[in-house]
Amino acid sequence: MIRVHTGDKIRLIALAAAAALVFIGTILLAGCGNEPETAPAPAEAATATNESTIADANAGGEETAAGATLPPPIVVSASDTPVPATDTPEATATPASTDTPEATEVPPTNTPAPLPPTNVPAPVQPTSPPPPTDTPAPPPPPAKGANGLVASHFALQDRSDYSAGGKIWFELQISNSTGNEVPYNALGVMPKKDGVDRFEWYQQTYGGKNSTMKPGGLTWEDRIELPEAGSYTLRLVMCFDGFDNCLQGGGTWVTMSDEIPVQIN
Repeated sequence: MIRVHTGDKIRLIALAAAAALVFIGTILLAGCGNEPETAPAPAEAATATNESTIADANAGGEETAAGATLPPPIVVSASDTPVPATDTPEATATPASTDTPEATEVPPTNTPAPLPPTNVPAPVQPTSPPPPTDTPAPPPPPAKGANGLVASHFALQDRSDYSAGGKIWFELQISNSTGNEVPYNALGVMPKKDGVDRFEWYQQTYGGKNSTMKPGGLTWEDRIELPEAGSYTLRLVMCFDGFDNCLQGGGTWVTMSDEIPVQIN
């Protein structure tokens, strides 16, 4: 019976593992279509190492029953397994950065100077109208009255009735600026319709034969009745040409006041 030492067992296991690795590598290389490359020169050193290892194994091996010595185990170094070389692609050279062209200097354009403003004629100022000429004031209206007698007041009263035939009440005041008695014959109200005096409706208020106006004047009130509807004016009048002549429409009648318009309905 052949006895194997523990050290020999380890060597045999290592040898078997190396053989398995070689076998697996051969299969892989055959599948990839690559032929195994020849082992490099350092393999000779590995062979010498293996031979010395085998010699040591033989030296320590046990003899068999027939007196024969067991062959030493073959030790295969891991470096004996060819490793396929991987071709590393060469790094492509990165081109140097391109130089940015310098900016060309654009010469400034000569901007023409602004033209001076043309002489704009000054706006024509409106001519002021000529100052108004001194228009002479109209002459004052002639004084109403005669022989120093003036009607200083003449007005209609609020109680007047402006219907046809109604009583229209008025009040008057005569001033005497002479300081003496002034003879007169008739004093009353003259109606005018459509621009025509209607003497037939004249209202005699005060006076008579040989009547005189005292220096202190006269204050009085009376009424007039107009029988027809229409537009009228009423004014105070006096007559100095005799009482009978005045009442018959003769003589000169002097206007003593402004006319007051009246509408009779």
